[in-house]
Amino acid sequence: MTYLPTDLTVTVCSTHPHALHLAVAGDLDYESARQFTHETNQALDSHHQEHGPLLRDLHLDFSGLTGIDSSALSALLLLHRRTHPAGVTLHLDHRPVHMTRILELTGIADHLTQDARTPRTAAGTTPEDQVEKASAP
Repeated sequence: MTYLPTDLTVTVCSTHPHALHLAVAGDLDYESARQFTHETNQALDSHHQEHGPLLRDLHLDFSGLTGIDSSALSALLLLHRRTHPAGVTLHLDHRPVHMTRILELTGIADHLTQDARTPRTAAGTTPEDQVEKASAP
């Protein structure tokens, strides 16, 4: 599939069997969200081909992010939908103020970055939380 050129870049900074570091720079918006999804999926697929299912942490460095809109949130949620069930925790590193603001307004930052190795129930609690609640007087 061909994507229209945007000023968004997704660059592989480093890769290890258990961690992948990507730098995201430019505008992550309606025009570039599909490109972001494509390029992050491509990096994940390449990592899997090289290391197998060992990936545990995906670090996205947003220090070069210049713009963000709701399409970016959809792209991040799609990425979470792929990584979290595979046991990969997302890390949204070096978030600029405008990204932090939109994540706070929507309340999805904690959801996106929850530890993928801690199972959660449908209610959003861990099995340990439920045991503590059941044993509380």
